[in-house]
Amino acid sequence: MLKLSRVAPHEWKFVYPDIHNDLRPQFHSGCESYEEGDLDEAERIFRVVLTQMPDHLDAIHHLALILSERSLTDQAHDLWNQSVRIGRKAFPQNFEPGRDRLEWAWLENRPFLRCLHGLALTRYEAGEIEEALRLFQELLSLNPNDNQGVRAMAQNTLLKLYRFGDALELADQYPNDMMPETLYGRALALFRLGRRQEATVALREAIEYLPLIGKELLKTNHRLPKTARPDRVTVGGADEAYYYWEESGQFWEEDTEALAWLREIMKQISGKSQRSKYR
Repeated sequence: MLKLSRVAPHEWKFVYPDIHNDLRPQFHSGCESYEEGDLDEAERIFRVVLTQMPDHLDAIHHLALILSERSLTDQAHDLWNQSVRIGRKAFPQNFEPGRDRLEWAWLENRPFLRCLHGLALTRYEAGEIEEALRLFQELLSLNPNDNQGVRAMAQNTLLKLYRFGDALELADQYPNDMMPETLYGRALALFRLGRRQEATVALREAIEYLPLIGKELLKTNHRLPKTARPDRVTVGGADEAYYYWEESGQFWEEDTEALAWLREIMKQISGKSQRSKYR
C-alpha cells in the first residue's frame, strides 16, 4: 500500500512497499522495450508487473502511454484515472492542498505526477477544458517548479476559456521563462485585457527571444520542417515555432486585431534591423 511521508514542513514524498524495489529490474526491462519501440513486449512486461503490484503507478502510466499511442484513448484515460485515484488514497488527512508539496526533485513523487499529467492531457484532448484546467492547476500547486512544463498547457487552457487575467497571473509566476506559451501568451493576455502598451513591450521581448514563432503565426501555409524530430524540440527552432502555432495559433487567429498588431510589431522590428545594417 502506498503512503506519503513528510520530509519537511509542507513537503511530502511517496513511500512504496518492498515489492516495488523487487520489481524494479522487471519494470526497467519494460521501459527499455518501450524506448526501443517494442510496444507488445513492453505491454506484456508492464501487465506482469501489475499482476504482482496493482498499485505500481509507473507501470500503470507506461501502460497508458502504450494504449494512447495505439489510439485506445478511452482505455488510456481509464488507466490514468485509476492511477490518480490510487495515488490520492495515499494522501493523509493532514495533507493541506494548496500549501503542501510533492516536489519532482523526489524521485518517488514522479510516477504520481506523471499520472496526474497524463490524466489532465486526456481531459484536455477530450474537450473537458474546465476539468483539465483544474488538474493542471493541481499539478502546479503540488510542484511549483513545474519540471514537466505543465504551465504551457495551463496557459493555453486559460486562453481557451478567455480567462486572460488568470493567464497573465500564471505567466507572471514564471518571469524569466523561455517557454513560448508563457512569452507569447503573456503578450496576448495583456493585449486582450486592453493593456496595449505593456502588451507591446511583452511582445517585443517574446519576438527578441523567439522570432521564428512570430513569423510562423503570420504564415498562411504551415508545414512541419523536414528537420523536425519526434523525440525533441529545438529551442528557438523552426520546429518549436510550428508546434507553438499548432497548439496555440488558434488564440491569435481568432482575434484579427491581435494578428494585425503582431504583424505591425514584426514589421517595425524588421525595419529597425534592416536600418541598423547600413549604419
